[in-house]
Amino acid sequence: MLRYIILFAFPVLVFASGSGGETDIFPRTVNFLLFAGLLYYLLANIVKNFFKSRKNSIADRLNAIQDKLKESKKQKTEALEKVEEAKVNAKALLVTSEKENKMMLAKISSDLVLELENLEKTNQEQMDIERRKMVRAVVNEVLCELFTEESIAIDRDKFINIILKKVA
Repeated sequence: MLRYIILFAFPVLVFASGSGGETDIFPRTVNFLLFAGLLYYLLANIVKNFFKSRKNSIADRLNAIQDKLKESKKQKTEALEKVEEAKVNAKALLVTSEKENKMMLAKISSDLVLELENLEKTNQEQMDIERRKMVRAVVNEVLCELFTEESIAIDRDKFINIILKKVA
């Protein structure tokens, strides 16, 4: 407070005229100082409270922003962890799918080999059946010819030998 009085009184002393005439500078200065003191007394607490509340609201907003920043950083790290976990899972899934692919390929290959073997066996059996049918047909034809032709007289033992030769 003393500083303010000196600050306001200094210009009065500096600019005071030495002419010897009376001026009203001193009463005006006193009035100004009283007015300034009264304003300070009435408005100081209001201004201090205003700036204090303003400072607190700015601090609260700053704290809220920092909390949001911390939360977003936390979420970012969680998201990055999930991404890394997903990458690991993707690699494991890729390895598993490759193993399953190889197993399925081996199974399909072995199934195809078995199917081919079965087809060959079936084909061989069909050929054997057809061969027997042909042999029967030839034997039947030969027997029919022999029985229909009476000019050829063959005894029974020779006839059986001929049939056995044809069948074999």
